[in-house]
Amino acid sequence: MNPFTEEIFVLFAILTLGAWLGHLSWRGISLGAAGVLFVALAFGHFGYSVPKEIRDFGLLLFVYSVGLSAGPSFFRTFRKRGMQFVVIALVTVGVGALVTVLLAWLLNLPPALAVGLYTGALTCTPALAAALDALNRVLPESAALASVGYGIAYPYSMIGIVLLVQFLPKLLKRDVRAEEARHLAEKSAESPALQARQFRVSNPNINGLTVAQINPRRLAQVNISRVKRNGQVHAAMPETVLHLGDVVMAVGTQESLEKLRLLIGEETEERMDLNAGVVSVDVEVLEEALTGKTLAEMKVWEQFTVVITRIRRQGLEIVPHGNVTLERGDGIRIVGEKSAVEAFARLAQGSPRKAMETSMVPYLIGLLTGVFVGLIPLPLGEGVYVKLGMAGGVFLVSLLIGHFGKIGPFRLYVPPAARNLTRELGLMLFLAGAGAGAGAHLLDVLSERGWLLLLAGAAITTLSGLAGLFVMVQGYRLNLLSVMGALTASMTNPPALAAANNQTETDLPSIAYASAYPVALIFKILLAQALVEVLRLVL
Repeated sequence: MNPFTEEIFVLFAILTLGAWLGHLSWRGISLGAAGVLFVALAFGHFGYSVPKEIRDFGLLLFVYSVGLSAGPSFFRTFRKRGMQFVVIALVTVGVGALVTVLLAWLLNLPPALAVGLYTGALTCTPALAAALDALNRVLPESAALASVGYGIAYPYSMIGIVLLVQFLPKLLKRDVRAEEARHLAEKSAESPALQARQFRVSNPNINGLTVAQINPRRLAQVNISRVKRNGQVHAAMPETVLHLGDVVMAVGTQESLEKLRLLIGEETEERMDLNAGVVSVDVEVLEEALTGKTLAEMKVWEQFTVVITRIRRQGLEIVPHGNVTLERGDGIRIVGEKSAVEAFARLAQGSPRKAMETSMVPYLIGLLTGVFVGLIPLPLGEGVYVKLGMAGGVFLVSLLIGHFGKIGPFRLYVPPAARNLTRELGLMLFLAGAGAGAGAHLLDVLSERGWLLLLAGAAITTLSGLAGLFVMVQGYRLNLLSVMGALTASMTNPPALAAANNQTETDLPSIAYASAYPVALIFKILLAQALVEVLRLVL
């Protein structure tokens, strides 16, 4: 068996055994994807390895899929709570830096070794790369010690934060399901769900006007979907004329419907069941030809003789109006004659085969762009440059793609199943490589340098995490699920994010992770280089 074949066999052995270990449960607690890390540590200790390129590729796939999932909600959340996440990240990484300086002084550690402990304790490879760059400029003879310190502190940080996230609900005495309900209530208050209510036309000023002439969206974000006259219910078309005594059904938020009541007339509980020839159907939009254009440009009624009454996107309900565009994966409710609705539904759903396909060209362009962004040196003045690293660049680009849904003229669609597979497989590949690499040197370094260094790294990790938790829980009183996501982001720990996501059906941990991660990453890169200069002066 040649060396490459052996490495591939070892890789899949680690993945298989790690996945099995991760599925084992004790009192409702399981390791999840972190099981791969533990198995990889054991394999690494006995001399087996996984190619570094596979580890890096797995990390890129993982952060890319997380960014694509979190992108649609990231900017809305960051606008609302952006400063909170900045403070959380700054406190977490700042406390870690202070603890590092104190321990380096007490233990008389070489600056390079102390900086390595810091980057490993906060599981940040880009920060290690930035520190090595600074060390090679000012302390080239001892720069290699940074990698040693990183290797000592990294395993405890990686494993410890995963376990902390697993036990966090019990430690804080909070119920995950109650926290989910709290999040959904807050989300509903921020973006109220749409309601359907009926009103009897009693305002003489709108008698004889068409739905298009009334244009209720000038007053409020609502959509008139049905009209009842002489016992017959019809879909409300733009040219439908309203008369006194008609009953209309409107869809919108509660506040908007109250405004519409002032325009049309009193509310009624009269039934608005559709006639046999008129139907209402919920459809998922998967046909790319229907995406990217506004509803006004599509002229849905003129072309298809149907009315779109609701749009559901990323857990939000949107009132359809002329400036809204449809995106792949949107859920829409359409009303109209049965034959027209069925025809439009077939068009919207597109080919069943295409519905399961990922848009590979924009997907790969996004990855390529992210890698390029991560390699760009960013000037900080006085000849100092930093890089986000490939993972940081890919993550930032994926957030933008997830938000806008396209790259230039290319629209990106990744089916949920493909996105989940990419996230899980990428994480497992990363853990296999990281665990095997750490396991190969961990005991050797400990026997040479002593367990005191391991305790020092553990102290940096623990105190940093506790400082961040204190700010989130006592200061901002964040939802438990947000705490999990922000903590894992502040520690730049992807496996811990996976452990958080495994405990909830919501995307709140990923959104909080996406909000705090870029800030934490940048702070760590800057502080790692600053520590080199500070420790040179102090020690």
